[in-house]
Order: sequence, then structure tokens, then C-alpha cells
Amino acid sequence: MKLLNKWQGIFKLTDWEFQTQEILPDQVVYDDDCLDEDKYFVGIEIDQLRRVGTIHHDRELTEKDIVHELLHVKYPNKNEDWINEAEELLTNINR
Repeated sequence: MKLLNKWQGIFKLTDWEFQTQEILPDQVVYDDDCLDEDKYFVGIEIDQLRRVGTIHHDRELTEKDIVHELLHVKYPNKNEDWINEAEELLTNINR
């Protein structure tokens, strides 16, 4: 995937192997109060020892999704708010 390779290089994660894995939407359980527009899943499974990351998703991945998930690999100790802010800054700068 071209965008994945682009951001892997930007984040200097070239010693990692990344793959994507589509899942079915009905494999995800949501709270009853979750809005319909928020009913999607994108998340990364990280294997630090093997340096492998798998992005699981139930819809088409966007550039913002890729940036967000790779930030989790690059900065594993940062919280979700920090990751969200960094993702916004990076994707807006690179437009």
C-alpha cells in the first residue's frame, strides 16, 4: 500500500513490517449509545519483538488512519489524546 510505505518512511519505521487485515463489521461490538457514524473499527496489533504491525479495519483505510496507527508504533507510550493531536497536525501539514 503506497500510503503505508510513505508514512513508514516518514516515521523511520523501515525496520518494521506492516500489513493490513480487513475484518467484517459484524465482528465488532459497539455500545448501545454509539452513534452510527462512529461505528467503524481501525486498530493496530503490534508485535514489538518481531517488529510487525497489523492494521485491522472494517472499512477502507484513509491516510489519517494510517498516520494514527503508525504513531502508536512510533510513540507507544503516548496516550490517545496525544496521538490524535499529532495525527491532526501531521495530516494537515502534508496536504
